[in-house]
Amino acid sequence: MKMKAIKAGVLNEAVKLLSRKKYQVFLLLTGLLSIAICSLGGFKIGFIGLSSINSPLTVLSLVTQFILPLMIAMAAADLFTAEQENGSIKAIITRPVSRISILTSKMLAIVLYTILVLLVCLVTSLVYSIVFNGIGVSNIAEVLLAYAVSIVSMLPITLFAITVSQLCKNSSSTVMLSVFGYIVLAAASIILPSVSPILFTTYTGWYKLFIGAAMPIAYILNVLALLVAYTLIFFAISSWAFEKIEY
Repeated sequence: MKMKAIKAGVLNEAVKLLSRKKYQVFLLLTGLLSIAICSLGGFKIGFIGLSSINSPLTVLSLVTQFILPLMIAMAAADLFTAEQENGSIKAIITRPVSRISILTSKMLAIVLYTILVLLVCLVTSLVYSIVFNGIGVSNIAEVLLAYAVSIVSMLPITLFAITVSQLCKNSSSTVMLSVFGYIVLAAASIILPSVSPILFTTYTGWYKLFIGAAMPIAYILNVLALLVAYTLIFFAISSWAFEKIEY
């Protein structure tokens, strides 16, 4: 019964996101951005250049480090804080469904949209690279794996944004604080190398660990454990906050 409620909730929340024009436009823009980056394959000015073979991975790097964190913050603001503002959350929590199921449904809807964005980037960049840049079969396998594992590094960022949304009173502050928090943590990982290994923002590009002849399995498992730990911690905090809020 609980799984059916979550499944129905995920479908409902995903439809909410996709029915909003800005998220439809967002998908279109990410697809166009992917094509634009791939079209620069082989372009070089001085020491700066883009490899046509690595264009899909260049797209992935940009999306995971900059675009998706912003999109995730916006989605968390719309599905949580905005509904608290306009009072529509009251109609949801009065249903015979636990609050943790509601939160889980909203979280999974954001994750599904994140996967959709990655799929759009993957398909557009890969098709363009195959048709125009002559990417090889071995490179295609690496690209597919890189995009698949990148979903994991987006999970703690998603739960971080949801946690922030429980602390904010309006959607604009949720977006600003989530993005600001992400930027601060990302900057800290650069400025303070000793702190970098324990920050989840350090691993938005962890897909690079899966590319190459030899994968550092032990290191990959350590990073995976860290990302899962952050995801569970933020989920616990956001669940507790969501349970305590009075509407």
